[in-house]
Amino acid sequence: MRGEEELRTIGLARSGDRDAFGSLVRRYSRRVNAIAYQIVGNSEDAKDIAQDVFVRIHGALSKFDPGRGFSSWLYRVTVNLAIDRKRKDGRRSFAPIDGGGGGYEVEDRSALPDAHTEHGEFKGAVGRLTACLTDKQRRVFVLRDLQGFSVGEISEILGCRTSTVRVHLARARNRMREALADLYPEYAGGEKHEMQEG
Repeated sequence: MRGEEELRTIGLARSGDRDAFGSLVRRYSRRVNAIAYQIVGNSEDAKDIAQDVFVRIHGALSKFDPGRGFSSWLYRVTVNLAIDRKRKDGRRSFAPIDGGGGGYEVEDRSALPDAHTEHGEFKGAVGRLTACLTDKQRRVFVLRDLQGFSVGEISEILGCRTSTVRVHLARARNRMREALADLYPEYAGGEKHEMQEG
């Protein structure tokens, strides 16, 4: 679904067409779930957040301006709801960061085939390490380094300047490097481990 086709679908959904809204949910639910999961680190919470996102979007769709970016709006709502949930429950530790969902009712797809491989374990470590980030840092780190959005896209999603995105991203990456070296020296080239033994 691209360009004019998506605008037509959004127009139909705004007029109350459930099938049209369902197609939007199917298009975006996996990424919405993944973003939520990478922020809160819990698959059940991520699924709840994803469903809440689409309930809120559906309720506000009649006020949405089709001339503005639908996906940016959707992801902004996702990030904000996930951060709110994370604040309310800071006790949960992070699970591996993979995850997503599909269909009208978002399904839990956090258990992917590489869950027990070295690559999967490293991604799990990254997910747990994001707990050291501030909310602003976590937003940009998840969107840029885990989801692959450009700085410009993140600026649009979060409604801030590109320079602000770059500042938070640089700080997030520095904090992640420090935490990685402290907790997982084997992933940081073993330098900290060698220094401690030397």
